[in-house]
Parts: sequence; structure tokens; C-alpha cells
Amino acid sequence: MRKLFALTGLLLIIGFTSFAQTIENPVVGIPEDLSARITKIETNTQFTAVSFEYTASGDNAWVQLNKEIFIQTDVNNEHYNYVKSDKIAIAPAKHFFAKAGDKLVFKVYFKKIPANAKTIDVVERPGFRTDGITFFNYYNISLTQSLPAGAVQKVKVTNVVLMPPPPVENLTDADQTLAGQNVMANAMNMMGPMYATMAKSLMDSQLDYYKQPGKIEELAKVNKQYFDALKKEGFTEDQALRIITTGGILSSITGGSGK
Repeated sequence: MRKLFALTGLLLIIGFTSFAQTIENPVVGIPEDLSARITKIETNTQFTAVSFEYTASGDNAWVQLNKEIFIQTDVNNEHYNYVKSDKIAIAPAKHFFAKAGDKLVFKVYFKKIPANAKTIDVVERPGFRTDGITFFNYYNISLTQSLPAGAVQKVKVTNVVLMPPPPVENLTDADQTLAGQNVMANAMNMMGPMYATMAKSLMDSQLDYYKQPGKIEELAKVNKQYFDALKKEGFTEDQALRIITTGGILSSITGGSGK
């Protein structure tokens, strides 16, 4: 009898743990709304809960959640629909932020996903938009891989194409202003990392070029010849020196500038 009780207890523990799964700071394949990040995903016997942290991108920014949001897994095409949520306004209501940088932490509960799921998609409203409005769409979220504590996932941006704005004849002045702000904010979010990478690549290439034997000496000779030519054309030494240091030949060729 004692062995029977022990076996029953063990089976209950195994059954309970098979329905419980938690991952913090999961790796996300493709996030649409870069103002929010997924901090935790929990699955128990009733629900799969996804925790978010949303950071306001500007003063008077707002956020809301549509009840149409659902989860889809790598196991099948079934939609695991929204059940309830905590601390987030449900559309058409909105949560407004006082200033840029303010944060909102909230949790969304869905129907329980299969225990053998390895990745999920969280989809609030699928489809590409050109009006700057983003939704809580996150694709290929890992249930097995986490980012290190405190780490922020970097998003690789490639082949970015800026689409023309939508027709505005049916929008109010306030809607047009908000749409324009959203377009600009999202464009900056997408283009910022790409421009930073391009600038670094350009600088690294220039440094590698000038490290080649003789290139520094060649640069010095060209600038000296330019300096002498400026004086010959009537510039004073101070004027010629200023031209050399703020807008030399090579700086104009490589795209540099000075003030």
C-alpha cells in the first residue's frame, strides 16, 4: 500500500511538471513592435501567459491591446486565443504615458499551448501596414532559448524599404499628425541600427586603407601640396591651414566635413 501511494505521488508530480513550463527573456526571431519586449512565457495546466514590458517612445504615447490576439505554435496551425489580461488597456481604451521612457508591465493569458511546442508566434493583427501603426506581432519566439539576464536582443535590419504614406484625405488633422509621428518613429527604429552598421563599416574600411605601408606618408604629401597651392593662390597661412583642417581634399573625397 505504501508503495502504491509513493507511485501515485510520483505520477502526480510528473503529470504536474509536464504541464508547467516557464522561460524568461526568450529569444525572438522577428519582433514588429520594438517598443515592447517579451520578458516571460509561462504555461501551466490552464493557460499560457506572455509577459510584456512596453517602453514609451515619446511624450503622450499610448498603447492598447486587441482581444483578437492569439498564439500559434510550431506543432500545428491551431490558434490559441486570448483569454484575459492584466494591466493593459483593451481596445478601444488606451493607456497613455506621461513621458518618453515610461514603462508598462503587463501580462496576456491565452489558451494553453501543447507541451511539445518549441516555438510560438504571438499575433495581434497580421499583415504589413504603411501608416506607422504597429501591433504586438512576434514571430519564432523560442521556448527553449533565453537571452542572458539583463541582455537586450539586437535586431538585424536588412533590405529595408520605406513605403509611401497612405492616403490622408479621410483622416483628421490629429490622425494625420499621429500617423506621421508613428511613421517617423518606426523609420528611425528600423534605420538607426542599419546606419550605425554602415558608418562603422565605412570607418573600419578607411582605417584599414590608411594602415597600408606608405599611405600615411602619401596623405601628408598631398595635404602639403594642397597647403602650398592655397598660399600660392593668395590665401594667408591661417586661411590655408583652416581650409586644410576643416575641408581638406581627402575629407571631401571620403565624405567628411568640418565646422
